[in-house]
Amino acid sequence: MKKLLIVPAICMLIASCKDDEQFSTTPVVTFERFVTYPDAAGKDTAVDFIFSLKDGDGDIGFADNEFNSACGADNSNLYIAYEEKRGAGYAPKKFWTEVTDISSNCDTTVYFDSVQVKFNQRMQYIEPPGNSKGIEATVTYRMDYVSAVVLLSSIGRFKFYIRDRANNKSDEVTTTDLLLVK
Repeated sequence: MKKLLIVPAICMLIASCKDDEQFSTTPVVTFERFVTYPDAAGKDTAVDFIFSLKDGDGDIGFADNEFNSACGADNSNLYIAYEEKRGAGYAPKKFWTEVTDISSNCDTTVYFDSVQVKFNQRMQYIEPPGNSKGIEATVTYRMDYVSAVVLLSSIGRFKFYIRDRANNKSDEVTTTDLLLVK
């Protein structure tokens, strides 16, 4: 009888020593939800855009010393584009703005054009826990009235992806509809 109890105990010990879950070195993102913050009048003044990510080699985000100051360098690693609902479909939400094009030899051209509303960001460095190389995290990106909500329509959605330091790009994910009270 004692031998029968030892076998399950050994199996449980071996199972508890298994390696950490392995993730792909290409980041994987999943949209989780929106959280809106209304003011006293019931109008939304801020939105939390919440998503989860997994990365097997732990190279998410940039450290402060990894800023590329070269002409035209892309220092973003979170790419978010907004589409407003139009009838049964969606279309990129655009606004008129001054656009600066930078050529390969760093010449600039300034002109006015309509551009899609985007919220590209530079995510901070995320430290893998303990001895693990992999990262599994939930990210909250706050959009407030001054910087974003004023540009959004009452109904719309986002398409987003991330890029890690090795330049691996996650799949592009489309969110559910964001309904704002304006």
